[in-house]
Amino acid sequence: MLNAARLQILARLESLGTVRAVGASLHLSPSAVSAQLAALEAETGARLLERTGRRVRLTPAGRALARHARVILDQMALAEAELAHPDGEPAGAVRVAAFSSAVRALVIPLAARLAVEHPRVEVEVDELDPRESGPALRRADVDVAVTADLLDGALLAGSDVATVPLLEDPVVLVTARGDRAPGEPADLARLADAPWAADLPGRYLS
Repeated sequence: MLNAARLQILARLESLGTVRAVGASLHLSPSAVSAQLAALEAETGARLLERTGRRVRLTPAGRALARHARVILDQMALAEAELAHPDGEPAGAVRVAAFSSAVRALVIPLAARLAVEHPRVEVEVDELDPRESGPALRRADVDVAVTADLLDGALLAGSDVATVPLLEDPVVLVTARGDRAPGEPADLARLADAPWAADLPGRYLS
């Protein structure tokens, strides 16, 4: 029988990448994490990890089990919540990660609405930069992440995380007066070597 605590460790290893980081997130020593992963391999009878120098990485079987682990852990949490509140009324804490402007514009109004419609639901807000929200979601540090696509090609979370577009902000190019005629489309290729000022990770928090 699979052990839920060991599945959580495996899922976090896929997200965080190192045994030391997993231990720090769960307040366990690296040796304790390694022992739990070895026990999980014995339980499954599958090779879940392989060593690359002084580090370990998941095998294809390990990655597959980590994906299943997230589903299993989510379903267990849902079952526990339903058993605790058999009347079906939503209850419990929902952890939301969001950057500062999204907290004010989206999360606070939603929390106020939930307080009226579902008073037993408590919203806990963790103010995070968009590039930190996805990893926090995959580590299960938060349940929901309100993040932003910075248009740099970086994944917001991962293929196993459901995403729902909420809104779009226009991207406006501001150039020096006289750089182009009014109304003329911008030639971005011509500006490729120009100094740019733009949103960067870590700049979304007030």
